[in-house]
Amino acid sequence: MKVLLISNGYPPEQWAGTETYTAGIARALHARGNQVQVLCGGGWQEGAHYWNGYSDHLEQGIPCRRLHVNWMKAPDPFLYLYDNPVVADFLSGYLGEVRPDIVHVTSCERLSASVVHAVKDAGLPLALSLTDFWFLCPRINLLRSDGENCDGQTTAWDCLRCQMLHTKAYRWSRHLLPDEQVAGLLMEISRHSQLTRRRGLRGMAGDMAGRKQELRRAFARADIRITASQFVRDVFTANGFTEPIMLRPYGHDLSWLRGYTAKQPSDMLRIGYIGQIIPSKGVHLLLEAAKHLPALREGRCRLLVYGDLESQPAYGAQLRRMAAELPNVEFCGTYPHKESGRIFANLDMLVVPSQWYDFPLIIHEAFAAQTPVIATRLGDMAEAVTHEANGLLFEHGSAADLARQLRRICDEPGLLNRLRAGLPAVKTIDTEVDELVDTYRRLIAPAQQTAPAEFCNHPAGDDALRRPPGA
Repeated sequence: MKVLLISNGYPPEQWAGTETYTAGIARALHARGNQVQVLCGGGWQEGAHYWNGYSDHLEQGIPCRRLHVNWMKAPDPFLYLYDNPVVADFLSGYLGEVRPDIVHVTSCERLSASVVHAVKDAGLPLALSLTDFWFLCPRINLLRSDGENCDGQTTAWDCLRCQMLHTKAYRWSRHLLPDEQVAGLLMEISRHSQLTRRRGLRGMAGDMAGRKQELRRAFARADIRITASQFVRDVFTANGFTEPIMLRPYGHDLSWLRGYTAKQPSDMLRIGYIGQIIPSKGVHLLLEAAKHLPALREGRCRLLVYGDLESQPAYGAQLRRMAAELPNVEFCGTYPHKESGRIFANLDMLVVPSQWYDFPLIIHEAFAAQTPVIATRLGDMAEAVTHEANGLLFEHGSAADLARQLRRICDEPGLLNRLRAGLPAVKTIDTEVDELVDTYRRLIAPAQQTAPAEFCNHPAGDDALRRPPGA
C-alpha cells in the first residue's frame, strides 16, 4: 500500500504532538512494508519570496518532502493560510509523482485546506485527523485573545475582533469611531488584501466569513474524519458540522520504552513539564504556582521544564525572570523523542497546565512510564486524567488551585503511589495502525475504480515540480 501523510511539520525539525503522532504512524506503516511518503511544511517565515522551493530527505528511512513558503510574503497572507492555490498546484503534480493509494492528512495548519481539494480532485481517498480546532478557529485552539476559551459558535465579526483585539488598527478605530461603526470599517478593510498584507494586520485581518465557508466545504470532502477526543467531536457537532466524525483514541509510539526500566532514585520529588513553551500551554501558570510550594524552597522537590525557550523569545524571557525568584527550577531544553525513557525515569509527576481545550499526547506517554499527571480540568485533559485515580485536576487558569494540587503531591503520604497504581494501559501505535490499515483498505477499493485518467497518466519526476507552482 502506498500512503501519503500530510502534516504541518515532521521531526526532527518539528516535534510537537501532531508531528510526533504523524511520525509514529509513518514508522509503523513503514515497518509493515508499506510505501510511506510524508509531505509537510518546512521553512515558514524565512526566504526572500513566498515560494522558496522544497527539500527532500530521509527520516528513519521514510522520504519526507518539506515545502518552504514564507507565509508573510504571500499575495494574500490570510487567504493563503486556509486556501492556498500555490500549494494546491504543487500537490496536484506531486500526487502524480508519488502515486499514493490513499492520503491521510493529520494537519492542514501550514499547507492549508487546499490539500484536501487537490487530493479529492485527483480521485484519491482521504482520511482527515482532527488534531486541533483549526477548521473552526484561525487561532487554532479556540483560545480567545482575551485569554478566555471559545465554543466556536461565532460570527465573522467575532473572529475578526478576536484576531485584531491587540492591534493598533482596532485600538485606533475604537478611539475615533462609535462602537457600531468599528465593525463595519474593519470588516471592509478585511476584504482587501492590499491592506491586510501590511505589517500589523498580516495574518490577523481577513475574510472570516470566507474562511468559515471554505473550511466547511473542505471538511465535508474528506472520506472519513477521525478524532481522539469525545470533547472535540462534541464541539464540531455543536458548531453544525453534520458529517460523521469517528472517535478513535490515539495510539502512541512507545518504542522509547525500551530505554526505560524504572524510576531512578532521588531524595527530591521531581515535577516536570514537557512541551511547547508558548503562553497557551500555561508554563507561566506552573511557575506562578511554584511560588506557593514550600517543598521547592525547602529542597524537597525540583521543577524541570523541557521545551524550547526561544520559540517565543519574549515569553521565554518572562519565564526566566519568574524562575530567577525560585530555587530548584531548571530549564532543560528539548530532547529527541527516542530519549523519552531517560527523561521519564527522572520524573515523578508531570504537569500539563494548558489554557485551551488541549489533548496532549504527552499525558499518555507519562502514563506509559508510570508517571501520574496534574492537568487542567478542561477539554481532553479532563478526559484523559481521572481526578484522584491516575492524577489530579486543577481549575482552569487557577495558579492557586494548581499550587494546592502540587502541595498535595509533596505532602500527602502515599498519594503518589496510589495514583501510580491507578494508571491505565496505553494504546500503542501498532494497535492504531491495525485500525488505520483496515480503514485505508476499505476506502481504497472504490476510489481506484473512479480515479481520473489524467491523474493515472501523470508523468513521474516532472522537472517542473522544483519550480514555483504556477511558474
